[in-house]
Amino acid sequence: MAKLRGILVAVALVVFAFAGINIYLGYSGNEALAHHYMTEGEWSDSSCGGCHVGTPFADYDEVGESTHIQRVPEWEPLTNFQVESEGEEAWVQEFGRYHPGGGILEEYGVGIDCMICHEQYDLYDADARALELANGNYANANNAAMEDARVVVQQDGVRLGTYALDVLTPAPILLIFHDTVNAAPEKSSCINNCHIKDAQVTPVMWGAEDYEEFDVHAEVECVECHEAHEHEIAGAPIELLESDAGHEEESSAHEDVLSVKSCVDESCHAGITHGGTTDFHLEFLDCAACHIPLLPGGDIPAGMPIESFDWSNGERVDTYHESDFAPTLAWTDGASEGLNVGEDRAENSMLAPFNIINGAWWDAGLEEEILASPNTSSLEGNPIPNDDVMAADANADGDVTSEEMRSYDGNGDGMADYPNAILRQVDLYYRLGHGISGSEAGMADPLECDDCHGASASPELQNIHFVERPDCEYCHEVTPVIDWAMLGYDRDPAETNPPTDFSVPVIEATTPGEKPPEVEREPAF
Repeated sequence: MAKLRGILVAVALVVFAFAGINIYLGYSGNEALAHHYMTEGEWSDSSCGGCHVGTPFADYDEVGESTHIQRVPEWEPLTNFQVESEGEEAWVQEFGRYHPGGGILEEYGVGIDCMICHEQYDLYDADARALELANGNYANANNAAMEDARVVVQQDGVRLGTYALDVLTPAPILLIFHDTVNAAPEKSSCINNCHIKDAQVTPVMWGAEDYEEFDVHAEVECVECHEAHEHEIAGAPIELLESDAGHEEESSAHEDVLSVKSCVDESCHAGITHGGTTDFHLEFLDCAACHIPLLPGGDIPAGMPIESFDWSNGERVDTYHESDFAPTLAWTDGASEGLNVGEDRAENSMLAPFNIINGAWWDAGLEEEILASPNTSSLEGNPIPNDDVMAADANADGDVTSEEMRSYDGNGDGMADYPNAILRQVDLYYRLGHGISGSEAGMADPLECDDCHGASASPELQNIHFVERPDCEYCHEVTPVIDWAMLGYDRDPAETNPPTDFSVPVIEATTPGEKPPEVEREPAF
């Protein structure tokens, strides 16, 4: 009995020790439960700082310095939004929904919204937040997103009992329940609150109930590959077009950005091999190049994938991929998107899959390179604001011509505003990383040797593919995944004499340490 009493006393001392720790580290203050554990949707001493005081992951300034927060309204072709002419506040109202708050939104009263990433009930209402921002109700935006979720938290009996006895609840128990309320970002938060719009340019089946049928990584959380350190989220910097001024300075801001975890990371597919010949390809071929063989078209959950967009008349007109289609393989140096072939191919470039979207917009024509090569120059140039484009339509027929654009005099000074105006039609390359196919999931089987090689095995095909260059759709229902001529080659690099039948080799994956397959043998007797 004395021994049992001693054990009980020891357990009690441990419990009260944890409770004592909680007095200093736990919830500080007597606000209503709605203001506990970040449920009010913003940082405060009572919600975050009460527990995380002095710890790096709770440093508001640290979060505020992350690239997610320090986003600025930059021009890009798809939105064609001109901050200089339309105003910063207009950007906040239209695109602030994809910004976590703080940074540029701070001056409009929108603080960093912790819950846009960390809410665990999947009840964060991004649309309600967007509506408040669009209507200029900035101070209430974050609160509106958590209005319904907060009620659920308040009515949760387990958490109510746990947090009501805050200083008496051992720290380990609080930590267990904390992770069910506010933990690492889940995939649903990343997709639904911010990145669902990416589906139209990098066609993925996010939001589909059967998403696991389209991607072998469907059950993998975003942060497992896009690792985070001190609130800096791993991700390759993306610049579809180079900025004319300060491009190097802008790129340098991404130098410290973490890299997305490699496919062959020790926690993923380390040691996997497809055999010597195929493994050799991995020196210049991204894994996704073969494992994203097909993209979904039609009315996918997040909207139809865009094939082209046209700002030539001041309002965007889109065309869409009505059916499934193949991505395009192109060279990339990993730091920027786009095509880089022939003599200009960057050192250490890799072949990776892209979705190509053709975009059209008016440029002022102030750069010689753009005037000489408007459709192939990678310079951002000087896009003409949409309001000016529409105003240039002198005969109001809805069709803005070069003559109308070059003679437009918006300020009435008798001088044309854009005498060198030129309509650009640029192929924009959007890097793909989702929709990975495997043996049990995906839209199609991963590419095999003959999907890329052997198509020009005869002199006649060699001439058609590299000399005459007809539109691929003249012969194919789906454009082939690789175009050797576009990549800077004058022939298939695997061409042999006599021609090799590339449909014969079979690519299989093996991992060191796997149990070898059993060999069936005839009985000895």
